[in-house]
Amino acid sequence: GGAGGGGGDGEGEKKRAAKGGSEEPDPKKAGDDGKTGSPAPDGAVAEAIGEDGFEAEIEVSDDARLRFTMHNGPVHSIALDKDGGRALSGDQEDTAILWDTKSGKVIKKLGGHTDTVVATGWNSDFSAFATASMDGTVRIHKESGKVRTLKGPETEIYWFQWHHKGPVVLAGCGDGTVWMWHAMNGKCMQVFAGHADVVSCGGFSHDGKLVVSGSYDEKVIVWSPKTGEPLHRIQAKNMRGFHNAPLTCLAVHHSKPIMVTGAEDGTVWLCSLSKDSSKPLKQLAEHKQSVEAASFSKVLDLVLTASADGSIIVTDVSNKSVRARIETEGAITSALWHPKAPAFFSCGTDTLVQLWDARNGKMVRQYSGHSDTVLCLAVSQDGSSVFSAGDDGTCAVFEVKKKNNSDSVDRKNPETENEGASEEKRKAIDTTAKDANT
Repeated sequence: GGAGGGGGDGEGEKKRAAKGGSEEPDPKKAGDDGKTGSPAPDGAVAEAIGEDGFEAEIEVSDDARLRFTMHNGPVHSIALDKDGGRALSGDQEDTAILWDTKSGKVIKKLGGHTDTVVATGWNSDFSAFATASMDGTVRIHKESGKVRTLKGPETEIYWFQWHHKGPVVLAGCGDGTVWMWHAMNGKCMQVFAGHADVVSCGGFSHDGKLVVSGSYDEKVIVWSPKTGEPLHRIQAKNMRGFHNAPLTCLAVHHSKPIMVTGAEDGTVWLCSLSKDSSKPLKQLAEHKQSVEAASFSKVLDLVLTASADGSIIVTDVSNKSVRARIETEGAITSALWHPKAPAFFSCGTDTLVQLWDARNGKMVRQYSGHSDTVLCLAVSQDGSSVFSAGDDGTCAVFEVKKKNNSDSVDRKNPETENEGASEEKRKAIDTTAKDANT
């Protein structure tokens, strides 16, 4: 969420966003005035089809502070503005909605797309936001109300990302190309062509001076944004080791020239990412099935990967050792770090959003409220709220803090608050977070 836009990690579930049949809007989903979401009740009943083929009512506990119910189909993307007061969510029915996260009221319904809205996000200074669709377009919405459509690709867009500093948008496409536009004037700046299959993931380097893309063709390519030429090709046939399966996700470190890549066969690689050298550094602990999400922490020197097999692995970037291995009951579709604590959120087919302590792999808290697979997450910049959206057509807002208003997770960062401390002291400071239920 936030300024990062709908970046190129966690591609798996979203890439399978083939449009289903259109359904009539459910009047039960609308608020009293038909224009708002609804505060979550103490409990909600979701309809499901039982094994015998008859409708069965399943009681779903609801921890959400608010549920936004104005989408008419599965919601595949959600992003937040700077203070978390507005959310931008996109659905399978070709629509994006800008809505107020306090009241649940619709601010603006955004049309213009003709296929699933797969990604949404604000630019770096929050003066504009964008929606990307499988119709091959990105629509830029300025806060002034002006809208510009970025065109060019003749196939589906699978992900997009704003540049960290400027009004530049990057998008990966189904025909093996990556497009880069100047968002404000609509000019195409580069078309990066070199992949032989879907570009499933990608983004800008940590300093914004390089473009990187990963594809179903089992390759990662590092590009020069100025010339459009490939600088490095990372693939198994010309490396000592790399993925031998389609790439499904890619995450770039926020301050170091490194990235982590995940593939359909569950393999994970840590790679260098620079103009002079981009190559595999180390194969990390692997999953049994497709890697659906990857992300670096900004609090500790850790990276997480999450898989369709229900596993989440937290790895220490410095020594490449596994810090925690978690097994959940359903496939993971998305995972995001808490911005201020050594913890992360995950979601998936078990319909739950879960908060984990990255230092020991223990679950801190579990949030329920969805009746179907949760596809995507966004976290407010202060870490006080987590937002989720999914196949049930709703978005949910969960408060991260306890009822006594103290944080569920200790937010102290031993690496920044104790710079220069010995490794022993850091380990002593790195105490386990208390379970929120105790």
